Amino acid sequence: MALSPQDPFPDFVALLKAEGRRGVLGLDCGQGADGLRFVRSGIHFTGVDPSEENVHSARAHGLEASVAAAPALPFADSVFPAVWAPDALAGLPPAEWDDVVSELQRVAAPGAPIAVVLPEPGKGFTVVRSPA
Repeated sequence: MALSPQDPFPDFVALLKAEGRRGVLGLDCGQGADGLRFVRSGIHFTGVDPSEENVHSARAHGLEASVAAAPALPFADSVFPAVWAPDALAGLPPAEWDDVVSELQRVAAPGAPIAVVLPEPGKGFTVVRSPA
C-alpha cells in the first residue's frame, strides 16, 4: 500500500483505525511531534530514538519513549499492532535495509502494517506487513 507523499500520516492512521489497531511503535520519534499526532488520533504511542535529548523531550510531552534504535530494539517479539518508521532506512546503505526491516517485523504483531520510506527514486512511502 502506498501512502500520500505529501503527508502519509492521515492515510496511516486511517489504515490503523480501519483494522482496529490501537497502538503503534514510532521509530526515531524525535521530540514527539508524530507521537502527539497519534495520541490525538486515539492511537497509543510508544517511541524510540537514539538521542537521549529527544527521548527526554518526548517524555516531557507525556509520551512513552525509550532510548533505542533499529536493528536492536529492546522489545519482545510481536508486541506492537503497527510500526511508524518513515526515517528507518534514511542514510543507510542498501545492504543494511533488510536487517532494519527484519527487526521492525520482529517487534510487530503478525500481519501488522509497518510504514517506511524506501529510499529509492520514485518509491516514497509504503506500507509493508510483518509476516502473518
